[in-house]
This record gives sequence, C-alpha cells and structure tokens, in this order.
Amino acid sequence: MIPSKIQQVSTQTRGFTLLELIVVITIIGILASFVVVRTAGFGYNARRTKAVADMQAIARVADGMKIEIGRYPDTVEDMIDPTDDNGTPLSSGLDQFPKDPWGNEYLYEIIDGRPLLQCYGADGQEGGEGEDVDLFHPENQEEI
Repeated sequence: MIPSKIQQVSTQTRGFTLLELIVVITIIGILASFVVVRTAGFGYNARRTKAVADMQAIARVADGMKIEIGRYPDTVEDMIDPTDDNGTPLSSGLDQFPKDPWGNEYLYEIIDGRPLLQCYGADGQEGGEGEDVDLFHPENQEEI
C-alpha cells in the first residue's frame, strides 16, 4: 500500500529561543554573584593564617635553638642553617629567610628573655585595621 500523501521529514532541528538563553544566562549570573560574595574574605583569611603559621614556625626554631645552644638566636638570620660554636649544624633551623604573605619581613626581638614576633600586615606599617592589622606571636602581645 502506497501512502497517498507524501510525508515530509523536517531536516530543521529545534534550537533554543533567545528568551530561553537570556533566562539561563541570568540564572548563572545570579549564582556566580552569590559565590563571589561568599568567598570574598577567603583571601585575607588565608594570608593571615599563613602569617600566624610562619611566626609559630620561627618561634619553634628559636625554642629548638635555645635547647641546643642554650640561648635564643639574636635575629632571624641566625636561624638560617644554624651551627653551634664548633660549626656543627643544629637540628633546628630555617632553610630561607621567611617573608610574610605581603612580602615584608617578620620582626623578631628578644624581650624579657623570650622571642617576640610581629607582622605588620598588608600595609607593612605599624597599626591598622582589616588587612593592615598587626599580628603578634605570642598573640597576647600588644606591641613590641
């Protein structure tokens, strides 16, 4: 049996309409703005955490050197590949001079027989708020 009407097969594929594309792009934009707002403070928190961890590591090296040679090192430079009075390498030391996440040097002083460390924050100057706030180790120090 031969069909009386010839059926035409459409070779045209159906695409998305302009309205559908605009709706999808708008939804993606709204979701992206939520992500940006939620993750905006993570950069500062990561830099602050790194600075605190660096200061703790420097303090641990200073404590280790106190145990091995009987005194705290005078400067951070004294902690880089340290040796005792006979030239024997110490078991605790730093491989390189540490810099804070903003590229500044940590301040290290011996006050009242204990090492005190300070990081000036993003501005590299004493005082400040937000990313410019000064960080201390031990934390209960207000100023060095």
